[in-house]
Amino acid sequence: MRKLFTFKYARLVYGIIILIIGAVSMLLPMIPLGYIGLFVGAYLLHHRIPVLERLMDWLREQDKQGRLQRFEDRVDNFFKKAQEEKEER
Repeated sequence: MRKLFTFKYARLVYGIIILIIGAVSMLLPMIPLGYIGLFVGAYLLHHRIPVLERLMDWLREQDKQGRLQRFEDRVDNFFKKAQEEKEER
């Protein structure tokens, strides 16, 4: 399972896929929560797209409770652990 998250451009590929799924699910009224897909896809892509980086900076400023930082830490740890496991093999 971890092999799926260890290739070099995993965040880019999964970010694009989730962003597209979120956009499509927003257009279909029978599938709710498209905004969550857009947010997660934007988060995964914010390292590569400057506009999304500025958006994430603004969201960090607005988040007084630190929820966004905790979410970022969890995602970063997940991808780092997957990469470390790959390197151990």
